[in-house]
Amino acid sequence: MNKVKVYASLIIITCLGLILRLYHNLDISLWHDEAFSALLIKYSWGEMFYRIGLDVHPPVYYVALRLWSYGFGDSLLALRGFSVFFGVLTALAGYAFVKVAFKSEKAALIAALLISLSPFQIQYATEARMYTFGAFLSLLAAYFLVKSLGETKNKRQVICYILFGLVSGLAVLTHYYLLFTVAALCFYALCYHIYSYRLEFKKYSLLITSYLLLLAVFAPWFKWFLFQFKQVGAGYWIPPLDRWSIPTTLWQMLLGIGIDITERNTQVLVILATIFTLYFIVQFVRETDSAHKWLILLALVAPFAGSILFAILAHLKGESSSVYLVRYFLYTSPFYTIALAIWLTNLRRQSVLYVLLVLYVLSNFGAFWHYWKDLDVATKPGMNGVVHYLQENMRAGDQLVAGTSFEFFNLKYYLTQTPPPKSAPQAPFAMSSKQFSLQDLSNDASSASEEPANASAGWPKPLLFTGGNTEVSNMPHFAGTAILTNADLLPRFETGAKPGELLWLVSTNGFGSSKPPVPHNFEQLEEKGFAEVRPYVGTWITVTKYLVH
Repeated sequence: MNKVKVYASLIIITCLGLILRLYHNLDISLWHDEAFSALLIKYSWGEMFYRIGLDVHPPVYYVALRLWSYGFGDSLLALRGFSVFFGVLTALAGYAFVKVAFKSEKAALIAALLISLSPFQIQYATEARMYTFGAFLSLLAAYFLVKSLGETKNKRQVICYILFGLVSGLAVLTHYYLLFTVAALCFYALCYHIYSYRLEFKKYSLLITSYLLLLAVFAPWFKWFLFQFKQVGAGYWIPPLDRWSIPTTLWQMLLGIGIDITERNTQVLVILATIFTLYFIVQFVRETDSAHKWLILLALVAPFAGSILFAILAHLKGESSSVYLVRYFLYTSPFYTIALAIWLTNLRRQSVLYVLLVLYVLSNFGAFWHYWKDLDVATKPGMNGVVHYLQENMRAGDQLVAGTSFEFFNLKYYLTQTPPPKSAPQAPFAMSSKQFSLQDLSNDASSASEEPANASAGWPKPLLFTGGNTEVSNMPHFAGTAILTNADLLPRFETGAKPGELLWLVSTNGFGSSKPPVPHNFEQLEEKGFAEVRPYVGTWITVTKYLVH
């Protein structure tokens, strides 16, 4: 294919992917998980790493996001722009990988197009989290692996193996679910060597070097990994696997439409999508000559198999814990899409290829339109609407309380992005501690800040109502305890406001929460609700104004 046409096609695919990922991107309010990212990168480097260790995720995404923020800031556009950028790069990485692994320009362009248009991929470009970054790293690691296996010049081969080990290590340190993908790539590389070189063990030296490099990248984080693993085990929240878990994930990867699996029609569609997936995967394996088809298959199967194995082991222990969440399969989705693209390319009749490709592209656009139509973001201002409402109505001396930790951090973030009420008191709050170890932060909550005053100066310091709990250490990790201190907590409403003062309570029905009960001497003056997009459809945030008698 003419190089000019290829470059032109890639530019069009890139622009299309960028436009789709930016569409309505800022109209969805930042939610709990994203706010955690935004607030975490504001600490000093040492404390940021310490607090990451107290959470359940590894550090590379936060490091990359922090470096990104040095150039682009911490606005919602900047934070989600990181996800958009790597979402677009994932499509380009898909092109590079397919071209190297399967020697087909056409298949590479189709793969890039389908990844670029995937509603499942696009959906997570609207979140300031590690998902699109992890998907990019998974494909980049696969690219360097097939480059190293096919490279004939020794110096280039050495570089490719080093980059494979380095990128694989960074992927695992971006999200632990990528362990499944990296394990699949490493297993494939070993099988490839065994098949190609048998007992010529000298030929294994570069592969072993890449494995050692991967371990060296991960090793400094290993003690924190053990701590996090133990912490997750003590406070599990992911729902168990059921018979619809895998079929609905395949449906999401195929068309990415949010679904209600309790509906009969939806169940039929999900079953059909599962049958179609099995069909084209079998045909992809049968019709593809390149040995790298097994890499695709392993990268597809490993996350599902790993999740099932985890669930089985938990069941044998009498537990129902799981590691299966649909959004974690964003790392698997590019390999699914690549298999589909190569299957289409392998079709003997080109007319059938183009008809199916056009139909699938139109289906993706339809799913995209359906997704945004259902969200109806124009009527769901969420926490952004809450803070602007407070900006217009709060006065000096008013108290501000979040009724749940799941709205505390996004409230806190928006206070740093929104000018305070004109009459609000000057009350900057800090995010810092002085000790960095594997213990709870609550004992040093009041220590001096190592950071400059936050942009939220002028707003009253928000507090988190806990219903009597005075210690962060008593709260579950998924409440965001890694960036909470005891100074953030309000155990009882009676200590939050004095008679004659006004208290504003922000609560939600999301995450299984509800508005907490207030003392009898709290007179409700007004209440306003704001529909929210996340964590799921039907979430509302409520702002209630109380006068304390």
